[in-house]
Amino acid sequence: MSLIPDAPVSPKIFVEEVVPQAFAQVELDEHEAGVDLKIGAVLLGDEGGEWTLHFSGGELKVHPAREDDAQITIIQRVDDWRSSLWEGRPALVADGVERIRSQGMEGLRPPPPPDGSPRPDPLKGISDLRGRIEMVIQGDEISSGEGDTRMDWAIGVQIGEGPVAEIPAATIKLGVAEAEDIRQGRLHPLEALITGRLQLDGDLGLILQLQAVAMTLSLTA
Repeated sequence: MSLIPDAPVSPKIFVEEVVPQAFAQVELDEHEAGVDLKIGAVLLGDEGGEWTLHFSGGELKVHPAREDDAQITIIQRVDDWRSSLWEGRPALVADGVERIRSQGMEGLRPPPPPDGSPRPDPLKGISDLRGRIEMVIQGDEISSGEGDTRMDWAIGVQIGEGPVAEIPAATIKLGVAEAEDIRQGRLHPLEALITGRLQLDGDLGLILQLQAVAMTLSLTA
């Protein structure tokens, strides 16, 4: 089954029912079955809540609370979560969402290395990182009953155990036009940074460390 239903559902149904049902249909390799990982989910706003998804021994258990020993935590407003899954906003994540919609949990897997070796372990690279990073796409436009309005779309990722930080240690900001140019391949993220079209605020060291991990994974995939 697809990880993303065609029609919107509540965060509670999505996390507690849809995700476990989709995960149960995935055939795990030996490495994946041996992973012990807790992912926290914090959705803010109407119908929001907190959960911990515990992957262990090839099984997934969902706990109705965010636990402080979660190694990775996703923080997002319910409106932004819903818009990315069912409204195609922002466009930068639309391709990824569509891939997950069509492939289910398989869409979350990195591609296997061309030489047939095991997939790289993304947890190995981020295990030493600590901090909350937030990505903001500024000035997105949505339709409303009172005419078009503009608002920001954001998602936060906290790496490392402990309580959720109230304020991000680092923030990545870019506009809708820049996000679309990056999506279309017309603008490289590094060029966007050098020209000021992409802004980094806060702990730049944390962002650079995370970027180094991402580059390593892309080179080994």
